[in-house]
Amino acid sequence: MDGFEAVLAAVPADRWLSPSPCAGWAAVDVAGHVIAGLSVIELRAAGRPLPQDDPDWRVVAGTDPVMSWRAVRARMMAELERPGALERRIRLAFGEMTVCEWVERYPLELLVHTWDLARATGQAAALDADLVGPALEAARQMGPRGREMGKVGPEVAVAGDADDQSRLLALFGRDPAA
Repeated sequence: MDGFEAVLAAVPADRWLSPSPCAGWAAVDVAGHVIAGLSVIELRAAGRPLPQDDPDWRVVAGTDPVMSWRAVRARMMAELERPGALERRIRLAFGEMTVCEWVERYPLELLVHTWDLARATGQAAALDADLVGPALEAARQMGPRGREMGKVGPEVAVAGDADDQSRLLALFGRDPAA
């Protein structure tokens, strides 16, 4: 979360509408999507129902995406700290697990979208190597199901000697060389 926040906070004011690697999304859409993802964690940890439809990412990001992120992040963290929240069982598209198990896999989402936001806004896109390795393992497990559901683009071919960051991005349909 710190890595995403650092990229988010460094977005130049004139780059929010820059196209992102996510087809049809601008930087502000990526920000809103990730902020909404934290809201989903908050709701699941609390045992509250999820909205029926995805929100408008730009509305979620608001006029100050950094402030929106920080507010949602604080609420999510407070909910996760409540007794029993991490042990709550939840059903996801790829199976049933505890909130804790789900949150342990969540860096995958944050890492890929950190890269997306950095690319969209002209920032360096180097991800934390200590997080990329475990996220790559989760991506190998979840990528095929994500493609079946239409949530992940086709895998991009990378060289045999590609680093873990490139492999992670390629599994999620991003061209790390673009």
